[in-house]
Amino acid sequence: MRNGLKVFDADAHVVEPRDLWERFLEHPYKSRVSWRQPFEGMDRFRPVTVDGRYTQSHKTLYGRQQEAVRWSTQAMVEKYGEVVTRGFDGASVAESMRVEGVDLMVLYGPGYDMWVEGIDPALQAAMARAYNRWAEEMRETSGGRVLAAGPVPLNDITRAVEEVRYAYDNLATRCFWARPNPFNHRTLGDKYYDPLWEILSDLDVAFSTHEFMGLVGTSAGADRFESFTEWHTCVHQMEAQMAMLAMIVNGVFERFPKLRVAYMEAGSAWLPSWLHRIEEHVELSGWLEAPQCTREPQDYFRTNCYVTTECDEHLLYHTIEELGDDRILFETDFPHPDSKYPRAVATFLEQKRVGDESKRKILWDNAVEFYRFPGELMPTTYEEAFA
Repeated sequence: MRNGLKVFDADAHVVEPRDLWERFLEHPYKSRVSWRQPFEGMDRFRPVTVDGRYTQSHKTLYGRQQEAVRWSTQAMVEKYGEVVTRGFDGASVAESMRVEGVDLMVLYGPGYDMWVEGIDPALQAAMARAYNRWAEEMRETSGGRVLAAGPVPLNDITRAVEEVRYAYDNLATRCFWARPNPFNHRTLGDKYYDPLWEILSDLDVAFSTHEFMGLVGTSAGADRFESFTEWHTCVHQMEAQMAMLAMIVNGVFERFPKLRVAYMEAGSAWLPSWLHRIEEHVELSGWLEAPQCTREPQDYFRTNCYVTTECDEHLLYHTIEELGDDRILFETDFPHPDSKYPRAVATFLEQKRVGDESKRKILWDNAVEFYRFPGELMPTTYEEAFA
């Protein structure tokens, strides 16, 4: 809590342990995933190889993007402290949450490892299961304060459905996610994914998209930009926009009206203009190209979709004025270099053009409704922040 308000961090991260795959992958797959710095003495963020190929772009591995944002292991230690040196174990992450005032956190990962283009579908599914097993450990060691969204192996829809069912039945996973990027030349609006939307709807669990800049694969800006400044400016927002567009105009929410989808770490101020632009095009050409989009795009957003805001998004008030305040989730951006930790929540509360009631809903109520976690996964005690 902070200032007496409960805080739900709807989208957070950790640096997953180097031995995650070694510990949790099933035996036939262990040797196919490894961790290797590009050169001796380098300090790159999670340089993982899958079947001998790096899962991150050569631009992030060999370029100077990490130096541009002044982000090294030492810099992370200076900003976040002991949680880094302890390897982001559950107990230390929970302690970091108490400093910030976060009562419950949902993690999104892995950002790259299981999403590399051309990955073996069986290996991708095995990695999803391994990650979910590690997530269960995180939940237990954090005292139930750190949960994780289960990554969905999109390469094979049969395996995708199987992994959702397995994680739900055996690992207490109650929300799922995938990258917003096209995978195997399919967008998330493709009917190939209908069995996934069906099981998520039947289980009444949330689904999110989340971009991570630097993938070896299709992502906005990757074909033209080399610098962090250019690529990172566009990729999160534009991939979220395109995923939302594909799902709305291809009738995903028409076919699955109970499906709840959040477009994480992309901000919110672009949303009113984007929905208006979609609506204009559906009115113009949807009769032929989007016949399954039978309602106004804004209506689908209001009934099926969520976006996130970071603490200093000063145009948030505009989104609230245009679309209301019940479809916006809060994220601390922990533990990124540009996070305002340990004052992310405090910074959000200082926004003068967002009302107190809206702040309360964005910090807690909206995430509770989006995730709909069962009572046994929700906190029973709340502590006031001490930073």
